[in-house]
Amino acid sequence: MSIKNTNESYGSIAIAIHWLMALIIITLLAVGFTMTGMEDGDEKWGIYAIHKATGLIIIGLAIFRWIWLFINDKPKPLENWSKADIGLSHATKWILMLLMLIMPIAGLIMSLSGGHDVSFFGLFTIEGFAEKNEQLNHFFHEVHEIGGLVFAVVIVLHILAALKHHFYDKDKTLKRMFGKNK
Repeated sequence: MSIKNTNESYGSIAIAIHWLMALIIITLLAVGFTMTGMEDGDEKWGIYAIHKATGLIIIGLAIFRWIWLFINDKPKPLENWSKADIGLSHATKWILMLLMLIMPIAGLIMSLSGGHDVSFFGLFTIEGFAEKNEQLNHFFHEVHEIGGLVFAVVIVLHILAALKHHFYDKDKTLKRMFGKNK
């Protein structure tokens, strides 16, 4: 398998970044939906700290993914894909790509504008605003909350579409994301 993408297949970098980000993002969404319902305390705030630090990782990975997307070939849609499949695939990809940046950036601004520091696993800290900005905090809280719901729905649809291609259409859509092009 090539490191870079070709017209026919995804390269090892694209595949690795896809699955790494999928694992982290799905975990962050599950943790995010859970932690907001927890009672205040050390456990909750510890989970928040890890959630925020991991969000910073997602920003870095998303930037790398955007760059990689633009400097690589893009595998062509499979021959059996309809125009609807192609359109939905492109729309889903771009929604996910945008949310990969919007969600962690909104979460970061939400925290900082609320006067909360964001520590990157103790290695460095981004200090919260000296004076809270309630309007900014509220706006980015809404963006982060609604974005999380949209992200979850689009991810589920993305997974269902991949399974449809694999089990119903019996094409190699899903196999390509595991590096198997045959």
